[in-house]
Amino acid sequence: MLTKEKHIMTAPLSLVPDGPPGFGGALATFHRTVRHVRAYPAHLARHGIDPENIRTPADFAELPVVTKDNYLKAHALAELMPHGDVSEAGTWSSSSGSTGKPTYWPRELLSLQHSREYYDRILRAFDAPGRTTLLVNGFAMGTWIGGTYTHHGVLEARRRGHRVSVATPGIDVDAVLATMADLGPHYDQVVLAAYPPFAQDVLDHAPAEVRALKPALLLAGENITEAWRDHVLARTGQPDRPDRTCAIYGTADAGVMGHETPTTIAIRRLARTDARLRAALFGDDDPALPTFVEYDPHLRYTETDAQGRFLFTVDGALPLVRYRINDEGSILTPWQVAAALRRCGHRIPVRTNTIGAGFLALHRRRDVAASFYAVKLYPESIRAALEKPEVAAQVTGKFVLATVTGAAFEQTLTLRVELRAAAAAGADFTTRLRQLVIAELERSNSEYRRLRAVLGTAADPVVTLEPFGGTAFRYTAKHKYLEQNR
Repeated sequence: MLTKEKHIMTAPLSLVPDGPPGFGGALATFHRTVRHVRAYPAHLARHGIDPENIRTPADFAELPVVTKDNYLKAHALAELMPHGDVSEAGTWSSSSGSTGKPTYWPRELLSLQHSREYYDRILRAFDAPGRTTLLVNGFAMGTWIGGTYTHHGVLEARRRGHRVSVATPGIDVDAVLATMADLGPHYDQVVLAAYPPFAQDVLDHAPAEVRALKPALLLAGENITEAWRDHVLARTGQPDRPDRTCAIYGTADAGVMGHETPTTIAIRRLARTDARLRAALFGDDDPALPTFVEYDPHLRYTETDAQGRFLFTVDGALPLVRYRINDEGSILTPWQVAAALRRCGHRIPVRTNTIGAGFLALHRRRDVAASFYAVKLYPESIRAALEKPEVAAQVTGKFVLATVTGAAFEQTLTLRVELRAAAAAGADFTTRLRQLVIAELERSNSEYRRLRAVLGTAADPVVTLEPFGGTAFRYTAKHKYLEQNR
């Protein structure tokens, strides 16, 4: 019989066992989930796990992972929520469906408390205390988490004392620009919150009076490169202020997992030009710099499995214990980062927001890729090509990569690229763009390089340029860079 108990964030201090930072809270979440969520004991039983034997970090590490397929889709919604009560959810959000059909996620008081903590830290990094701030929420509204989570998080930060207001024009370039132009001058600073491609569209279309506001950028939804960061900082007249940007690592499943800080940005920018530091921190098997964020293990207890995939334990309206979403990366302590910096001759302080905080280096998701002759092609390679100086001024950075299967079952790699609003590009530009894409694919993907050595030009993408705002590039939620094979 499931009985209700007061929901607490962590176990009392006297009951928290020894272990890494955040382990006490994760263990408490585990035992509450066992007691109050019908699906979870059944999941443990299928794997022969007795929950009474889980006491130490080593015990915890033996717990079976939960995924969408083996847990969330295997049980009715009520069985996944404490006490079997779906009405315990205060808010429902949905995923953007980047890997399939959207999934709905409940949120309640604890989620609001966590969002308040994260947005308090982010706003402090933007020097918000003591200044009036207008945050223009350019994320998709409706059920998508980006817009609603940001809206709630900013309002919670306001209750903590920040002099911040939020406007929610959503994904509408003209509405965002009008909001910034009309309301921005009344505030000490403006923060634009948006997916990176949409933020770039806003800045590319911004009149001088909006750019003069020198907005800070709060970003989420995808990895950004340092070249892209340089581009948008130049557009806002702040080329030497990378701290005026902050990328969030989050999902609809678990909310915010981490976010950039001035420290993580400075370290990542050093790694861009220091190959030795890059290898020491992130390894040398990925040509793209990973997203590098600070995380708080007391809010998001994080591990990695044998394949380097993140496992998150998150309390909330739908508690998740060792939940895997197939994001690959590594966990670094401040001491590991500081030691790597010293070995490479860098003397910069490694600061974190809280004691026990660490860092996550997010590389990529193996299940978010186009498959061409069984070779996985990742959006990062195409993005790097489109950011080359000789073509960046003509394209928005948005694209759609797909594999088309013909009548004889032959595969063709296609790439549709969106032009900027006033861009005029002909056949020569298309040819040069295709060359850059091929060069980047060959540089970053050894399997594609070998495939092209065999297939020759049959492995080359068919590149087409599409006008700004075409059907494939209209905003709904996050832009989809990949299209299912057709």
